[in-house]
Amino acid sequence: MAAETMFAIKNVASSVGYAFLVILSELAFSEANAAECIVNAHSIARIGAPDKGILEKIRFERGDPVRQGDVLAELESSRERDQVELARLRAENDIAVQAARKRAETAELKAERLRKLRKRDYATEADLQEAILQAETARLDEQQAEFDRRVAGIELKAARAALERKMVRSPFDGVVTERLMAEGELYNEQEPILTLASIDPLDIETFLPSEQLTEVEPGETVSVLLETGGEASARVTVIDPFLDGATGTFGVRLTLDNPDGAILAGQRCTVEFGPSAGN
Repeated sequence: MAAETMFAIKNVASSVGYAFLVILSELAFSEANAAECIVNAHSIARIGAPDKGILEKIRFERGDPVRQGDVLAELESSRERDQVELARLRAENDIAVQAARKRAETAELKAERLRKLRKRDYATEADLQEAILQAETARLDEQQAEFDRRVAGIELKAARAALERKMVRSPFDGVVTERLMAEGELYNEQEPILTLASIDPLDIETFLPSEQLTEVEPGETVSVLLETGGEASARVTVIDPFLDGATGTFGVRLTLDNPDGAILAGQRCTVEFGPSAGN
């Protein structure tokens, strides 16, 4: 009976506005220990790319489920892909390092032979010092080659980051609710490409009269009667620490698990509080 009363209130409230809905919810709560509520997506995001360019591909359509990290869309990125490949070749090429190392080892062997010859007075001091200098220079060349390769590795990371800026990835698990652009359009960072909604968990918003403030606790499990039919259990997660002066009510948010996406966001509901609410 309480649920039927609440849905009758819902139909009236839809025509007279949100403020009246709050007042009617307060009255219904006092009579039936229940309150009108609405089921919302946990979060809604208008998704775009961090760069601009021609929109080359959109991988998902309205209604498609997505996972966090999925590539939703791609901007044209042939130049960035070439830069990644070039930087990869440079970073993986150690020929310069190996060649410099061989030259350094050869120069050091030569310097060591001249050092022995110098002890026997078979080589001049000038020849020995020149060989030592050549060996030291060869080692510096080796260090420079290793440094250049490390720089190439950093350039590879930068090239991959530039390519990543052409990708549009999902920030969370959810579902596509809108496709706002088409392939081939020029994306200029001003408008989103897709809209995503996170629907697991769902947020339930309701308002309760002030006299119930001490009777609702965070973590409490309560029963929710859904407009589409059926009943579910939700947890109290937020209790506003202030009252609405015009209505004498306070806001409450509940979390409703929705792992299979069967519960639709946007529908109205009735939340029942009390000793048996979670049963």
